[in-house]
Amino acid sequence: LLGRASRQLTSSLFRVHVTTDKTPKSYKVSMPDSKAKHDGITTSADSLIKKNSTAALVSTSPSDSSRPKNRKELRAERKNLKKKAEGAISSSSDGGTSADSTPKILNVEEKKALRKKHKKLESKEQRLLLIKEQRVEKKIRKQKRLRIEMNAPGGVKAAQRKKLKSKQNKASSEGETQDKRNNDQDSAMNVFNGIFNGTHDETTGATTLRMGVVYKDVVVGKGIVAEDRRLVTVSYKLKGGKVGAAPRDRKSIDSSKNFSFRVGEGEVIKGWEIGILGMQVGGTRQLIVPPKAGYGSQDIGAGSGATLYFDITLLSMR
Repeated sequence: LLGRASRQLTSSLFRVHVTTDKTPKSYKVSMPDSKAKHDGITTSADSLIKKNSTAALVSTSPSDSSRPKNRKELRAERKNLKKKAEGAISSSSDGGTSADSTPKILNVEEKKALRKKHKKLESKEQRLLLIKEQRVEKKIRKQKRLRIEMNAPGGVKAAQRKKLKSKQNKASSEGETQDKRNNDQDSAMNVFNGIFNGTHDETTGATTLRMGVVYKDVVVGKGIVAEDRRLVTVSYKLKGGKVGAAPRDRKSIDSSKNFSFRVGEGEVIKGWEIGILGMQVGGTRQLIVPPKAGYGSQDIGAGSGATLYFDITLLSMR
């Protein structure tokens, strides 16, 4: 009786509050309010403590996250991850990711539309590739046909070859004509030079001028060149004889150490007019004058129609 009385008294004086922490099998006892009155609770403290301890053990059992997953849960998790990856790929193919970070899961209609779009793009690429191949084949066929037409007898290439050949023949004939014309011009210039400038003999060193006048420079002067219409002063010695006479067979006729005349004014014989031109002051020239460029048939001391042999030195010119 005393024990039961003491337990009832204890239950009336104390109200036990059991609160569980996160750690299993933990509880706290707090004192009730001092103004609390006896409420006729007949439940003993031991039964309440036992009840609350059992609730704490149940509530603080290990969580589901701490235990290992079974096969079904792992399979479901892999399936969810695969769906997320497919949604990310479809969103990137449509032109970028959406504002939401979670991938979009396509339904059946959207998948059909996506497949149709991909198929349409593939068919378009195949069509463009086919068109390109057809163009290349057409170009090859055209080139082959042109080659056949050009190489055929009477074809375009034969006509071109004929035209090219005629053009080459014309060019060759024009070249021959031009060469002939150039040769004619060269021969005419040679005649002109022979008449006005004379022809030079390399063996004897003599130059034959017009009217048969022949000269040979014994000493080439270093002064100015004798020109037409200029007053020149010369010294000369004159001998006469037959054509081609040896120097010992020539007869001395005249000489002068200071003789002046104007070139081209007709003051001297034609042989001098022709033979003096081109001499340089200080030079000495042997001059052979035939009768037609000298005194003709007139006898000046060496016989009628004699050839005149002069040794002329150009002293000055002004």
